[in-house]
Amino acid sequence: MAWFILVVGITPFQIVVFTALTTMFIAGRWPRRTAFALMPYWVYVTTYDSLKAFPNYLYNTIHIEDLYLLEKKFFGLTRMGDVLTPNEFYLEHQFWLYDLISGLSYLTWVPLPLAFALVLYLRGNKRIFINFSFVFVLANLLGFIGYYLYPAAPPWYVQIVGFEFIADTPCAAAGMSRFDELIGWPIFQSIYANNKVVFAAMPSMHAANPLSCLLVSFSLKNSWPRILFFLVTCGMWFGAVYSSHHYILDVLGGALVVFMAYGIVYGLLRRTSLNEILLKFEARI
Repeated sequence: MAWFILVVGITPFQIVVFTALTTMFIAGRWPRRTAFALMPYWVYVTTYDSLKAFPNYLYNTIHIEDLYLLEKKFFGLTRMGDVLTPNEFYLEHQFWLYDLISGLSYLTWVPLPLAFALVLYLRGNKRIFINFSFVFVLANLLGFIGYYLYPAAPPWYVQIVGFEFIADTPCAAAGMSRFDELIGWPIFQSIYANNKVVFAAMPSMHAANPLSCLLVSFSLKNSWPRILFFLVTCGMWFGAVYSSHHYILDVLGGALVVFMAYGIVYGLLRRTSLNEILLKFEARI
């Protein structure tokens, strides 16, 4: 709370979460253990909300045109002698079903991983819950590092602003505004109006989060979660490009950080003395 009050800026969301966690810690043994189990996700939320206090364009050059040209080089589509990025191609090939799939998939960005974690925890799959929690949080932390090492503008920025860097450019819903029009409710307009992190396209954490669920779901006996997460991952990846929020390169960058996190958790933590950290965490929840 002190961090948000003094540095980042406090919002009603932080107050609600802080109050809920504090209440859970003093309410009894089971609520306290549950609150402790959810702490990795609070680390994620705290870190993400703190990004706005430290704009990445203050620490590195924003990549706009070079990423756009790289996308054309590797994934460009030729039309009547012109080379288009996939985002530009979809600007001319819009379809209401694509808007619906993209919007519904994008809405699962954080709710789906959190729901998956809660189901694992409540069903007593503590080892898988811990593995997923560490994969999810570590992948996002690696992604945040990527925002500062390679700060990049999303495709919609090029479409609206061009290749000039303008620091105070407001975030746009871009193609997701068509989903708002489809359902008659400005949900994405509201979400992106409050988003202060504009130059964070590479890697795409929208693409990363459902992939984290998919990889960890292979540890489960039932196959239906894998089918669900595979479909959501496909919808998310398509929607990211179709809506002009990400390049294909951004999506691949998101996949890379997930595989890195998955390899670290399953290949390093579980096979070295660091495994004791996870065992102690498991004993506490």
